[in-house]
Amino acid sequence: MGRSSAVGRRASLPLDRIVFWLWVALLFGLLAVAPDMMSRFQLLNLSGFLLNGFLAMGLCLIWGSCGILSLGQGAFLGLGGYAYGIIGINLIEDHGNTILALAGGLAVPVVFAAFLGLVLFYGRLKGVYVAILMLVVALLFESFLNQTAGPGWAIGEAHLGGNNGLGRFSGVMREPPSLSFGLGEERGLEFVGSTRAFFYLVSALLLVTYLALQALVHSRYGLVMRAIRENPERTESLGHDIRLVQLLVFCLGAGLAAISGILYVSWGNFITPDVFGVYNNILPVIWVAVAGRMSLTATLVGTVFLAWLSQRLALEGDYALIVLGSILVLSMMVAPEGILKALGDAVMRGLRALQGRARQGAEGGA
Repeated sequence: MGRSSAVGRRASLPLDRIVFWLWVALLFGLLAVAPDMMSRFQLLNLSGFLLNGFLAMGLCLIWGSCGILSLGQGAFLGLGGYAYGIIGINLIEDHGNTILALAGGLAVPVVFAAFLGLVLFYGRLKGVYVAILMLVVALLFESFLNQTAGPGWAIGEAHLGGNNGLGRFSGVMREPPSLSFGLGEERGLEFVGSTRAFFYLVSALLLVTYLALQALVHSRYGLVMRAIRENPERTESLGHDIRLVQLLVFCLGAGLAAISGILYVSWGNFITPDVFGVYNNILPVIWVAVAGRMSLTATLVGTVFLAWLSQRLALEGDYALIVLGSILVLSMMVAPEGILKALGDAVMRGLRALQGRARQGAEGGA
């Protein structure tokens, strides 16, 4: 029985790989031709939906693979966006590029996550305490930045702008720059949010990140992460430093959220304290939970769809979060592991059944 089961698992692997690569080819093939099928406004919106994918996959990694629920990933998105914008405003005229701003936008949230992670994981906090503390941290940033209006709140040439957003206050308007790579005063290659170049940049980064995270979660390190999610005490008793693993995964999730923040600022050339608010911290949790927190594929597809749905609901009234919350409750009742993940598992079971029947027919014919 054990041998036949192992043989069955080995036989199913090629099918899994074929389906995976067909899915990747289909998804990014559609993204490759999307600019030819959309208006400039639609392309701008789609770019905005896609850049949420990094934030959502980071949450999927730390929550779905490592069991760390964070209600404050918006804090890292906001820190990345603000750091990128502040450095970019101060250096774009002299340097002609945003390379240092990009580096700062990644470094600041990751360093902050490392400090916070030391407190959380080496202090043995877990479960709801981590989730609540992260939300409190995000709300503290929102509260502080909302009080930074006026000319006195500035870092160099970058005025924090209070609730009006970075670079805005009465009398001065210096917007955060778009991503640009050049030398000296020449900006060279620039990625403006409404252009094809920016859309393709986001799509390419999303593909690379998605494949890298897939490799990670299916590696031996990913196996340790899942063991920590299921039974941290037993995993630690086997000799694994679970606190270090949690810290590193937490920092990786912060870095992914920071990428979303940097791209968000580059996309719209603005950022406000609202990114640290409750709404923008709860939304990613809904995206990941409804789609399937244990599946990067489900998370990516579900995030883009639900981000679009959030925008449509917001245009109709102020009940977007109510509708999305209702969807979350319904999905938890019907498919606790996520709607898209459940659908994907059902499709794979059907394909395996067809494969098994085809194999039996071939063997019978022989």
